[in-house]
Amino acid sequence: MRRIAMGAAALAVLAAACGGSGDGPAGVDRSKRVSTVTDAEKAALCDWLAPMVGGYGSTHPCPGALITAPPDKATCIAEFPVCDVTVGAFADCIAVVVPAQNTCTQMSLDDALANPVCSSSGRGNCFSQ
Repeated sequence: MRRIAMGAAALAVLAAACGGSGDGPAGVDRSKRVSTVTDAEKAALCDWLAPMVGGYGSTHPCPGALITAPPDKATCIAEFPVCDVTVGAFADCIAVVVPAQNTCTQMSLDDALANPVCSSSGRGNCFSQ
């Protein structure tokens, strides 16, 4: 969870263009900065993310998974990343990273993180520990 909370919960976040406006994951505006989301929006983003990574409290089967399930919603909200990217960019990166990490290969994960969709999330410190 520490990795998602400090780095991702979520990068989150889903399939529209990076940084666009309008409804994003869980109804949170894609153009809003992750660093400015409210606790209610964090809760919605946590509920959007958790099923993608196995649900609250689950353990990822692959070592080295970057985005892991938070133990519960309260922890996800409390440790939600504070990063300088839009919700849209964050969500788009999550949509790239989750399937890559599910292959359980470092090469796939490295390729996902090198994807331009994830470059702003990496520069914004969404995935730092």
